Amino acid sequence: MYATETDLVARFGQEVDQLKLMHASTSTAVEDALQDATEEINGYIGGRYALPLPNVPSNLERMACDIARYRLYFQQPTEEVRKRYEDAISFLKLVATGKAHLQIQDTETNQIVDDQPGKKPSTMPIGTSYTGGVFGDSILSKMPSIK
Repeated sequence: MYATETDLVARFGQEVDQLKLMHASTSTAVEDALQDATEEINGYIGGRYALPLPNVPSNLERMACDIARYRLYFQQPTEEVRKRYEDAISFLKLVATGKAHLQIQDTETNQIVDDQPGKKPSTMPIGTSYTGGVFGDSILSKMPSIK
């Protein structure tokens, strides 16, 4: 996961305890919200970065906390909570399209390793050409299409 309950409490303090009380019937509400946030983030960045990430940049931890906080508000989130969630999703969309970077650092050299050449993402975006394996694009283009 990109954030922990400790990270959530560090950012939002007693509000986390109040949100836990709203979910009194579910003892794992915070963990579930953090897991949902991680999966939502992975959905955006998985096409560009190999998962799991080598380390978690602080901006990704902040976004995971914002998304989890939004998820914990199962009734009416405040305008500020909704805005922070929408800002996080907007940034993740920019990351997915290559217009923003996560600033992932190599743990040994402390250098930014975003979009290193030769590193393949865990999934290929829709519309990319397949460049390996048994059949190349030249062979596949000769095959009849299904209409």
